[in-house]
Amino acid sequence: MAAHSTSAPKPTGKTHLLRGLNRPLHVVVCMKMTPDATDLTIDPVKKTLDRTKVKNIINPPDENAFELALQFKDQWGAQVSVVTMGPPFFDIMLRECVARGADRGVLITDRAFAGADTWPTSMTLAAGIKKISKLYGDVDIILFGEETTDASTGQVGPGVAGQLDVDQATYIHSLEFDPQTETLRALRSIGGGHEVLQLPLPAAATCELKINTPRIASLNGKLRGIAQPVVTWSLADLTDIKDPSWVGLKGSPTIVGKVDISSGFDRNGPKVADGKAAVDALFAKGVVA
Repeated sequence: MAAHSTSAPKPTGKTHLLRGLNRPLHVVVCMKMTPDATDLTIDPVKKTLDRTKVKNIINPPDENAFELALQFKDQWGAQVSVVTMGPPFFDIMLRECVARGADRGVLITDRAFAGADTWPTSMTLAAGIKKISKLYGDVDIILFGEETTDASTGQVGPGVAGQLDVDQATYIHSLEFDPQTETLRALRSIGGGHEVLQLPLPAAATCELKINTPRIASLNGKLRGIAQPVVTWSLADLTDIKDPSWVGLKGSPTIVGKVDISSGFDRNGPKVADGKAAVDALFAKGVVA
């Protein structure tokens, strides 16, 4: 199965059961809703993003990671869990994922998580994945989008892999499962060439934007997404987090010292009648010589 395929692989008609475990693959996708980058509003007093005036969308690379997980489900009979950390309205995204084919959506939400940078976010998601493993079966593959459009750090995927102590491949544009060796083969571009990585399970990968074309939900899928409850966990439900000071703003080493808002360009300059007059004006101001 090529992860960069524009359509989902044809089902094999059987479920691949992992040797010695007698269970199918379990893929977890970490996803997030982010502000639409074309429609951002900054609070002029607080100097922070005003989320009440912005449209939120599924982070685009996360869509590709999720589609890759669904392709693993189509070809190998994998179960797919989607997990997110965020405010309660993120359940909209999880219902959409169930509508497209996810087996479940897990929302990790608590005021204690507010203001988290990539370090406590990675820790919180890792704790959620450990709980998913306990409740729904060991997790074999963890997928992420390459980065989020609101911060673009690309750190959460590797951070979660580090917290879970699993092998990882970043910025991949292809991911294949070898049923004979039960390993993953990841392909990514580096310095004008390609790098091939072989990863033993469990493993994590961050997926490049547009490596595939995300599917849309069917009508029956949408009805399933509406009807199926979203699993919701608070900080108290994540027993692997022993200290509340580890999460949210308290657990974040990154501090934003200052935010400046550009007032834009002054467009009230003099008008010129034609191109020659414009060039003469530039020469007169010394802009060109």
